[in-house]
Amino acid sequence: MANNNADLPLSLVQSEDYDLLAFAAQRIVDQVLSQSLLHINNALDSNLDENKNNQQRGRFIELENDEWQNKRQGQTAVKWPTIAEFTNEHVGIEKITEYIEKEWKTTPGGQDACWLYAIDFLEKKSLEFNDLYIYRVRYSIPTRRQPIPRQTVSIYFTLDVSKIKPKNTPIQVSFLLETMRLIHYPDQFRFRQTWLENIILLKEKMANGIDF
Repeated sequence: MANNNADLPLSLVQSEDYDLLAFAAQRIVDQVLSQSLLHINNALDSNLDENKNNQQRGRFIELENDEWQNKRQGQTAVKWPTIAEFTNEHVGIEKITEYIEKEWKTTPGGQDACWLYAIDFLEKKSLEFNDLYIYRVRYSIPTRRQPIPRQTVSIYFTLDVSKIKPKNTPIQVSFLLETMRLIHYPDQFRFRQTWLENIILLKEKMANGIDF
């Protein structure tokens, strides 16, 4: 004979209802946890793939720069100023402009005329033994239909002016491409326009994936 809940004590009926609710709640929690773990694992796999690609890209840049440096044997068309010649931040803008015009625009596979750039002085960091002058070179491709481009590529230059070295010592120059961690030096670097294009495509992909 089937049991009737009406004939059972109230405490027993409440206990059975509680067990059913607890079981249902536990199933919901388990489902949420499973979905969260799956999302985390997918995100980790994606980050690992991205880090692997960045490492491979950075290694390729290093090998290509080494080959380029060996061919040029340290020759450069730009003479960077000495500590005595670097009197203010405007000197840095002039020399970076000269470097881009003489080096990057003349390198095989380098910068096309469609790419325009602007140089901004960002800040001066005064340290104990040197001053760091930070500049940003911002690249873009404006067109008639879109004179203000949606995406730009930034390259950050650091001009290191020592406070303790002889005044006739040339300043140290390094720069970093946006989205990359590898630090470059003018006499050890071959400019490739494809890097600018890849960064633009990456930023476009990220922007299209964001819903406002």
